[in-house]
Amino acid sequence: MAKTFFFRVLLSIILLTFIFSSFPTISICEIQTITHTVKQSFGGSQSPDDARIAAVAKAKREALELAGTYIESLTVVKNSQVDKDEILALAAGILTTEVVSQKNYVSGDAFGIDIVVKIVVDTSVLENRVKKLLQDTTHLDQLNQARIREKLLLAKIALLEGENRKSGQSDQKQANLKKEFQDASRGLAAVGWYDKANALWIDGKFTDSQKAIEYMTNGIGLQADARAYYNRGVAYKSLGQYQRSIEDYTLAILLKPDYIQAYNNRGIAYVDLAQYQLAIEDYNQIILLKPDDANAYNNRGISYILSNKRQEGCHDVQKACELGNCRGYEFAKGQGHCY
Repeated sequence: MAKTFFFRVLLSIILLTFIFSSFPTISICEIQTITHTVKQSFGGSQSPDDARIAAVAKAKREALELAGTYIESLTVVKNSQVDKDEILALAAGILTTEVVSQKNYVSGDAFGIDIVVKIVVDTSVLENRVKKLLQDTTHLDQLNQARIREKLLLAKIALLEGENRKSGQSDQKQANLKKEFQDASRGLAAVGWYDKANALWIDGKFTDSQKAIEYMTNGIGLQADARAYYNRGVAYKSLGQYQRSIEDYTLAILLKPDYIQAYNNRGIAYVDLAQYQLAIEDYNQIILLKPDDANAYNNRGISYILSNKRQEGCHDVQKACELGNCRGYEFAKGQGHCY
């Protein structure tokens, strides 16, 4: 009797386990919404358009700073000892800031604009997205540099606003202020376009290369930037437009002569076009800038081997392997070289 009861209980447990395992797993996610408002007055040498651009940039930045509290609490961030500036860059890289309203107002003799922005934070996927971005160091550096540029431009606009409030200015002073407001606004607008392009970078590639090119071209038209040319070069290469990518990497290097990633990617594009000597020259430049760059030795070694300079190639891939990158050495061995 006891055995019969035991088997009935066991059978019930098995049936219940099967029934519950047949239902789809329901993941519990916590959605947090951050809404932030900025009131920006304007007048004098600052136009309504310049004020709007500054207000949007300020509102988005301050909203991202508020959202950064969720990122600060993550285990992966604590373990990585990420500082405040990098937290802002992480927030900008994984969260979308939306302008939900903008309207002009009049208060006494002052004119201004109200900007309201919103960020939706899905905390259930935050840890994983932050972890991936922390591993993509080149992209994270670009996001951080964009935040630095934005901070400097907003600080400049704050100073200009102080000058703008002073009375009794000459026509020349007002004209100079107007131009400086316009230049700073163009810079902020350019950062905005670059942010839109960066938002398309997911898991090491652009989800829409053509759209990324469009956004970066708009930003470059407002204010040229080495990282924008570099990213547009990456987008062109993903579309198989190697010559156009080389042109953009070259422009990036002209603006930033120590841009190692641009030399590296231009070298790769030259290899794709079988222009091995030009690739070797780019890797030479990287090694001058960073003598222990394993990737540069690896790529230069492969370029030498592909151009039938096997002795030089074997030396480089072996050196790269000593520095921790053995891909070229394995490639050379697979081709019957470098034993």
